[in-house]
Amino acid sequence: MSGLSLLLCVMSIVLPMVLEIYAQSTPQGIQDFSFDLLQRVSVEVEKANRNFMISPFSVWSLLVLLYEGSAGRTYDQLRQTLGINFTDEKLRKFCKVVHQFLNTNISDVEMGILQAVYTGKDYPIKNNYRNVIQNYNMELLEVDFNSPDAAVQINEATNRVTRGLIPYAILPEDIYGAKMFLLSSLYFKGQWKFPFNKALTRDEPFYSESGEVIGKIPMMVQEANFAYVSNLEGLDGYVLELPYGTQDRLAMLVFLPKRGFKLNNMANNLKTLGLRPILQRLAAFRKSDSKDNEVEVIMPKFMITTDFELTDILIQMGIRDLFDEKAANLDRMSPGLFAKLVVHSTKIIVDEQGTTAGAITEAALINKAAPPKFQLNRPFQYLIVERGSGLMLFAGQVRNPKAA
Repeated sequence: MSGLSLLLCVMSIVLPMVLEIYAQSTPQGIQDFSFDLLQRVSVEVEKANRNFMISPFSVWSLLVLLYEGSAGRTYDQLRQTLGINFTDEKLRKFCKVVHQFLNTNISDVEMGILQAVYTGKDYPIKNNYRNVIQNYNMELLEVDFNSPDAAVQINEATNRVTRGLIPYAILPEDIYGAKMFLLSSLYFKGQWKFPFNKALTRDEPFYSESGEVIGKIPMMVQEANFAYVSNLEGLDGYVLELPYGTQDRLAMLVFLPKRGFKLNNMANNLKTLGLRPILQRLAAFRKSDSKDNEVEVIMPKFMITTDFELTDILIQMGIRDLFDEKAANLDRMSPGLFAKLVVHSTKIIVDEQGTTAGAITEAALINKAAPPKFQLNRPFQYLIVERGSGLMLFAGQVRNPKAA
């Protein structure tokens, strides 16, 4: 029986025009998948008290390629877990449009994407599958998986697309003996709409969830007209919106648990609540907010590198047969394949200029003598999202900014 190795090396962004299509044509199931994945990763990471970042959209889009090659029970499990409740033709049209625009740069946002299917030399991939993946603007490349040169070739491609953020995505032993390898490698660099002044950055204590001081961390400081949510029922936390660029479409949403609640509590609440009510409240705040109503933000600089083996989590989410040598059915690709490995690698850098990453009751406070303070000096969660559609590009947690 043959083995199939898969890799996710992620950094991503999507253009506003494409995401308008997303908002009109894609189901709630994609967002449900994203929050389910985030919550399960959060539970795993809490055990080691680690920082992390994932790209739910990139995980979803790579699994779609396996869905396209699956049949029988494997197809059913992928379709249900990925939240695909519309036609394959509609799915392909959506993905094709998204991928066409993922390599477009604008003045304050830079992005890049590489998605490729690597196959073993002389390995028979079905023509129908070759035709299908053209809808995803994929590259189909032949390599010798028994040679170390295959890993070098894949790493060079990932290094190029992520602008050096992820120079080494795989080791030769990760793909040795494989017959097929799927790669989704994305990059995002965004400038804050309101950059932080480097001269104001200062060292301040950062606290653990139990209230202990982890250490002093460089904290960025500024006052600006940010939208926020402080009293959304069912969230048990506060939300701050930090927009990118001049188009007002992309933003980092920062989630700070209320006192007595942990990140896992909030991740679980988000899975139930979803993004829609949060985005609606933030939009209402922006619409009604006074230009003089500023918020003081105190936020740590941080850099996080994450490497995950996602196989067990995906099995928990319902994708079981894909990883079972006897039960897997990827016959629409080629007979005898099963998934051997799903690796997810990310890196994010947040500083004064912006983010580099290789997701209605009015809350306005009017005429305050002093601006409200959003002090991120304890563990928090963040999403990088397109505000109009709610597409979740990245999601992560900061538990210790001192740790990479």
